[in-house]
Amino acid sequence: MEVFRRHIQNMSDATTKEHHWGYVDRALPCTSGEGTCAYLDAVYWMMDVSMLYTFILWAVIGGILFLFLFYRLLKPKRSQSFYPMKQDPEAPKSSQSSIYRLYRSTVVGLRKWLLPETLRNVFGRVSRLQVVVLAVMLAYLLIFSLVGIVYKTWVTPVKGSPGLYSTRTGLGGFADRVGAFAYALTPLTIGLATRESILSLLTGIPYQHFMFLHRWTGRIIFVQSFLHTLGWTIVEGKLYQPQPSTYSEFMAEQYIIFGVVAMLFITFLYIFSIKRVIQWTGYEFFRKTHYIVAALYLGACWGHWTHLACWMIASIGIMFLDRGLRLARICLIHIGYKDGNKGLGFRCAQSTLQLFEDGDTTVVRLDFVHNHEPWRPGQHFYLCFPALSIWQSHPMTPSSVPAPHPASPHHTYLIRAEKGETRRLAELAQKFEIASGSNSTASSFENGNFEKGKARQGEKEASEQTTPVILTGPYGEKVLHEDGEVDNMLAITGGTGITFTLPVATAAIGNTKTIDLVWIVRKAANVAWIAPELLELKAAMSAGFAPGLRIKIFVTRDADKSDRSTSSQVLSKSVEEVLAPQAGFEVEWLADHHPSSQEVLGAFVERAAAQGGRCQVVASGPAGLGTDLRSAVAERCDAGRVWRGDESADLELIWDNRSA
Repeated sequence: MEVFRRHIQNMSDATTKEHHWGYVDRALPCTSGEGTCAYLDAVYWMMDVSMLYTFILWAVIGGILFLFLFYRLLKPKRSQSFYPMKQDPEAPKSSQSSIYRLYRSTVVGLRKWLLPETLRNVFGRVSRLQVVVLAVMLAYLLIFSLVGIVYKTWVTPVKGSPGLYSTRTGLGGFADRVGAFAYALTPLTIGLATRESILSLLTGIPYQHFMFLHRWTGRIIFVQSFLHTLGWTIVEGKLYQPQPSTYSEFMAEQYIIFGVVAMLFITFLYIFSIKRVIQWTGYEFFRKTHYIVAALYLGACWGHWTHLACWMIASIGIMFLDRGLRLARICLIHIGYKDGNKGLGFRCAQSTLQLFEDGDTTVVRLDFVHNHEPWRPGQHFYLCFPALSIWQSHPMTPSSVPAPHPASPHHTYLIRAEKGETRRLAELAQKFEIASGSNSTASSFENGNFEKGKARQGEKEASEQTTPVILTGPYGEKVLHEDGEVDNMLAITGGTGITFTLPVATAAIGNTKTIDLVWIVRKAANVAWIAPELLELKAAMSAGFAPGLRIKIFVTRDADKSDRSTSSQVLSKSVEEVLAPQAGFEVEWLADHHPSSQEVLGAFVERAAAQGGRCQVVASGPAGLGTDLRSAVAERCDAGRVWRGDESADLELIWDNRSA
């Protein structure tokens, strides 16, 4: 009724109400004067156009998702046979069909242009593809925020106030337009932030790759909300007369109070999601307040304009669906028969902890066995440590390869201790070592056999040195191609990112012609983090069970072998065994610099070219490594060579930086 009054609609003279979706009904016929009726015609027309544009926006989004699904189902398949490379550089070097070569050359051509980073000072370390998608969205919103606005001014007298005139323009319609877009974008923004993502299900893209667009669509909504608020503040506080009574009455209305509260919430969400502010307040504060304030924001938006509550209902539904599926995942993993068939209940995984310190880095190795369905190499879980807090969980990638059913899979994680919970986990590991008087788990590493060493511990000692873990997952993309799409793999990583590349490289043995596992560490002592796994790989290489595998470790801070310093004398023997020279295994001491990604990639491509076939680069580590690899891989992609049949110019990069 307040909207009717402000639009000077004479409800007493109306014979009918004209329905407008997303807006209040219009009273007809209009008897408020020629200027006012013309303005109302424009207002309702602009609102109808705004609704049409929001529907078009979601039609485009739905069309893009359908194209992704269509592409995944019908993309050309690769032939399994491969002809040796010929001397004639123009002759086809593979048996692939022309349709497949056209498809792959198109993909490679797009990758060459879209894979590198651009405008890093503005957008951070993301590929050009993400920036292009954002630019297209911004262009759509900019164009359709301005097109369809009636750029005209009506000056009408104010009833009961001689000499006063209200100025009515298209500003109100523009403010409503950007407000409608803010509402329509909200479900998309929520969907881009969910772990149990329907977007991932349809596109095959892991949920974490949507976080860039989630942040930027959130910022877009903030700007749209600000423009919406500013527009109506100018209209009600300046253009409408008399003042200040008109503005005071406007601000006292309930739906406006909800709007002000919603604006405060979205401002909070924007400010406290700025990277520098997150560093000041801590990530856990950001994470918890983001969930709570986002939910309050949705409720305030619902109260502000109930005619568009459908967008808020959809957003709330997505949030609850995400949370419900997370809970279901936890139950599937942890609810079952307890040890000794002591009844059905919730079973936490019991993990052992081992601490590694080298003066620069503190890393906790976490091991446990838990009975649940295996995961795919490269996927990750969210780990919660109830002994520390039940309100926090962190994404961690297991460095172990799951055993096939019915064996219970073994989990191994390397967790870098930074601040907050990971630091408290390191302190807990240190307490365990002090309480036991010796590192019994570490002594088992000396012989390269974790399981036998753990079995030798007494039951009481083992229980004293374990901490419960709650798992959620697995999440992440399908890294390995079981359909023979990739022939050669470079797994390159820095630091604890080895947890992502090690299981992928291990699982690829026997299915891939060439595997280069490259690990960049600061100190030689860091190899003790995964000493048992490296020793197993070296043994498999010696026995001929790992054809095509080559391992190279770059040590960036120790000048040579004699300069290394281990964090524990107990581990010195296992470090010596890992670093021992062997065919296919190499350690390079760099002293004070990092290896060139270009050179590492070049050596791999040269070795892979001799074998022939497509190449895949699987990588994890510091953000700078990802930047270098995006440029290096894009530079070596050559659509022309792929079209002519040279598949060695078809390089794919899979980058994961959660484990770094």
